[in-house]
Amino acid sequence: MTQTPETRTRAPIGRRLVLAALLLLALAAAGGLAWLSLRPLPVRTGQVERGEAVEAVYASGVVEYVRQARVAPVVSAPILRVLAEEGQAVAAGQVLAQLDDGPPMGTTLQLEAQAAQARAAERRVRRLSEAGFAAPAALEDAVSQLRAAEAAAQSARARQSDYRIRAPFAGRVLRREAEPGDLARTGTPMFVIADPADLRITADIDERDIGRLAPGQEAVLKSDAFPGQTFPSRLTELTPQGDAASRVFRARLAVPAGTPLRPGMTVEANLVVARRAAALLAPTEALSDGRVWVVREGRAHARPVTTGARGVKRTEVLEGLGAGERVILSPSARLQEGARVTAAPDAGR
Repeated sequence: MTQTPETRTRAPIGRRLVLAALLLLALAAAGGLAWLSLRPLPVRTGQVERGEAVEAVYASGVVEYVRQARVAPVVSAPILRVLAEEGQAVAAGQVLAQLDDGPPMGTTLQLEAQAAQARAAERRVRRLSEAGFAAPAALEDAVSQLRAAEAAAQSARARQSDYRIRAPFAGRVLRREAEPGDLARTGTPMFVIADPADLRITADIDERDIGRLAPGQEAVLKSDAFPGQTFPSRLTELTPQGDAASRVFRARLAVPAGTPLRPGMTVEANLVVARRAAALLAPTEALSDGRVWVVREGRAHARPVTTGARGVKRTEVLEGLGAGERVILSPSARLQEGARVTAAPDAGR
């Protein structure tokens, strides 16, 4: 194609216009990036304040009865009558069920009859001995036979009582596993009885915390069954030996009177080991990898801190911060030293 002087003039001008447009776009982009980099980063902040720091050991446990018994027979026999129902209050020694005691009853009556004969024989020989008509050896033999017969009868009566299943203490029947006509088996529980007025919490304590605990320390209880509520308690007992496999010790905690907590519920316990008044407290969500970001004159500055007792909302700061300083909550990974920041709406609340 043959180019005319006019065509050769228009080509360089078009290229220059394209280059100029690209340059303007590059300058605009650079300016936008610079503006973004200089624009303050919105952040949420919280204030470092003085307050009480509570150092606690966490444990999980279960509400249970202090006195609970599985009542099982010591003999095997058919069940004649069941005299207690689930939920029923019973007195100590009250008969809960009667087993078929026909065969042992016959044995008891026979041995009691033999004991009665032995007593009559002993009285007769004693009168003869006192009158001088019986030798001392005859009296000794009669006394010996009487003692043996009475011991056998007493043993039979004791075995007879094994066929009456009794409550070991006053309480309430939690479970009944017995019906008339069933065969009661030795060692198989027929009833579960507990004292509903006496509850406790059994909790597992990590072996690393056991050295900081002692009976008498206060505790605070929480349960998912009662959200937003806490219940006061106290550590009453620590087992002297831990479990080597799970590395835990067992602790007992008191259940406050009138509590709505019920046996079988799981609870979270915080056992207080120390309280420090006027401690320096920072928002827990401001802490990250052993440091916080402090806002000073509109800029963010990283500050290493040493912490003490840690709570859900506040954490004790031992070194690195002062009262009244503002720290950034949930700091962003884009945050850099000296970056300009501005408090977002609702910040510091």
